[in-house]
Amino acid sequence: MSEAEIFSIRNELTGLVVSVFSASFGMISAYIAGLWLFLREAPVSLRFLAFALLSCGLAFMGALTWGLNDLLVGTDRAWSKLPSPASEIRGFGDARPEWLHGATLYEASVLLGTIAFAAIYVSLAYLTFLYRWPGATAAPVRVSP
Repeated sequence: MSEAEIFSIRNELTGLVVSVFSASFGMISAYIAGLWLFLREAPVSLRFLAFALLSCGLAFMGALTWGLNDLLVGTDRAWSKLPSPASEIRGFGDARPEWLHGATLYEASVLLGTIAFAAIYVSLAYLTFLYRWPGATAAPVRVSP
């Protein structure tokens, strides 16, 4: 595999990673808007269904991200086999900067992403099932005889 091919693959994979995170944050933002506008007054069964759909979507995005990470690590392995890259780049995300205390950039990003999404997920679960929203936005329904 040539240097240009590896660069091309990495560029495409990076675009996919950005798209996956963008879609994930879009799903979370839409859920927050739905929670504020509709779900906070919805019956538990509807809140459970909405949260289950969010969970499935985020699980899918997480699995997709995991697979993309494996492909990115594979391009690092292919890069390390090049005799002398013309770009003189030693590696992509496998560097171990001193400020990360021995962790690679890949490992640090996985840890940061996991912590962030776990905190968001737990917060949304709390807001969906346990939090008592102040006031009601919908007026009571009255049926005239």
